[in-house]
Amino acid sequence: MPKTYIIPVKSVAQLYSQGSHKFFVLAAVVEHFPTDLPLTPNIREPNKKATIFKEIVESLNSGPEKFFDRNNGIKISAHQVKIHKSKDGEEVHVECLEEQEGYTQYGVYDGGHTVAAFNAARIRNIDLKKALVKVEITCGLPEEEVAVNALTANTTSPIDIRSKVNARGGYDIIKRFIEHMESELDIKYKVAYYQNQTGVPKDPRCSVQHLCKILICLDRLKYDYSRSGKSQHPSCSIAGPQLVSPKETERLQKLLPLLPQALWIERELYKSLEKYITSPSVKGNCHLASISLSGNSLLADGSAFGFKAPAILSLPIIAAFRVFLDPDYQWSLPFNDFAPLLVNKMWERLRGDLKTEFSKGNNAIATTLYRQANFWSSMCNTSLEEKNKILEQMTRQMKTVPISVNSRSN
Repeated sequence: MPKTYIIPVKSVAQLYSQGSHKFFVLAAVVEHFPTDLPLTPNIREPNKKATIFKEIVESLNSGPEKFFDRNNGIKISAHQVKIHKSKDGEEVHVECLEEQEGYTQYGVYDGGHTVAAFNAARIRNIDLKKALVKVEITCGLPEEEVAVNALTANTTSPIDIRSKVNARGGYDIIKRFIEHMESELDIKYKVAYYQNQTGVPKDPRCSVQHLCKILICLDRLKYDYSRSGKSQHPSCSIAGPQLVSPKETERLQKLLPLLPQALWIERELYKSLEKYITSPSVKGNCHLASISLSGNSLLADGSAFGFKAPAILSLPIIAAFRVFLDPDYQWSLPFNDFAPLLVNKMWERLRGDLKTEFSKGNNAIATTLYRQANFWSSMCNTSLEEKNKILEQMTRQMKTVPISVNSRSN
């Protein structure tokens, strides 16, 4: 159902616009501005700890009558706009179709911090009677055009790459796949697709970029462990894809079916680490590089662990699993048959390396251990050894199985 938001104004004008859409400019009354306008098309959500947010609130407090000139204003995408006049003044009625009905282009696409500041000012009982704000409303723009406008309009503070990719629709294939996973596995994943997204933990492991990184670690064609050179293994500084080229998107789409297994590997690794640091012999004194007993580590599937570890911790373990993948990104052996044993072996190897780094005084694995190509190679070799053992065992079992010959009498 469409929802209508009423904006009281001092003045309003409909200006000429190219194309079929309509364009309105308002001098809106801040005191009664609707702060529940959706922020769906905005490429990020307001950060109330940010300097820009605090400056807007202070501007309202120190000089509300000058706010119109000092603030950049608010930009809104609407389904319909109607101007109403009465004896009390003019109102602009802004109709937006709702997100739950599949519409993502209606609402505030620039000026989210300003709208949030209005709400904060009201809570602080700041007098807003003299405050006006510039508002631009576009009516009838398609979703793609609103996304581009949102991307180009948000220039007040830095925008991370993740938000830009999301605004372009780059993560849509990941969103659809995760929705499928949620339906199949009955798990609600918390993934942040853009800056300051509410309802999602700020832990980097819950970022869509982290999910992309763990998938890239399984790309056995891009990172061919059988060849020497820089592209033999991923690295801890691996960047999340910007998904600009069709080739990049196609590659990620081929890797996406491996996401449930990649997340399982990460979760099992963290379970092993938790079991180790909570054992009576170790509790309170883990001696593992980059692992802190104060803090938490949160995963996208909602798992929470009572220790703080760097988000890159699982990357070389996940990367080592690619030796079990064929060129079509299919597991060469049933995943459930080898994965539990392999993840335990990899954890034992990693635990030893983390202890060694700690004894050397190297407590930042991102700049020491994880930057070493031979470390990634050793993880991969451990995985290869396990694969060979499994294949040898399967061969021996096949040889010991008696072959029965059924003879038929004439």
